[in-house]
Amino acid sequence: MIGTLRALLAAAALILLALPAHAQERILDFNSDIAIAPNGVLTVRETISVQAQGERIQHGIFRDFPTTYIDRLGNRVRVRFDVQEVMRDGRPEPYVVETIDNGRRVRIGDADTFVEPGEHTYTIVYRTDRQIGFFADYDELYWNVTGNGWDFTIEHAAATIHLPPGATVKQYDFYTGPQGAQGKAAVATVAADDVLFATTASLDPREGLTRSEEH
Repeated sequence: MIGTLRALLAAAALILLALPAHAQERILDFNSDIAIAPNGVLTVRETISVQAQGERIQHGIFRDFPTTYIDRLGNRVRVRFDVQEVMRDGRPEPYVVETIDNGRRVRIGDADTFVEPGEHTYTIVYRTDRQIGFFADYDELYWNVTGNGWDFTIEHAAATIHLPPGATVKQYDFYTGPQGAQGKAAVATVAADDVLFATTASLDPREGLTRSEEH
């Protein structure tokens, strides 16, 4: 009887050790593909993979995009923001675009449908203009890749920038952390017509990846 009891306890311990820890809702990967047209319009495809647990991610996610900012001369600038496509796991997903204090919010998901717990991938395609700064010796793109409004940890973020024909990279830089921070937890790779930025450490809630490029 004692031998049997010990065996049962050992088996129970093994089962408990094999149970996974409570999965935390987070962004597993945030990948942004940015194409710059000759007229300066950006076409952006964001692929956002998340771990959903039915806590904050119940019906879907939302993405905030600032459409008003102050330029270097102190002028208030309003940019275009047009959503082209929204998908979840490769299929079209319902969404609405709402007005918020400093821009637009893309609210993704159906209020009558719950997202099943697990990994899901959202894709958002949009166009925006007036993002390029034009100067005497160069043009500059200063771009917040992820935004700083996420309540989740971002385990990995990356951005690929496709330059317009005839453009070459003159100088680049990147920053990680909360708004205004100048952390350097990222790397950059320059190809012929593309520039790739990728984080080397996870981003905490309200932190993001921002990159600056002159060409």
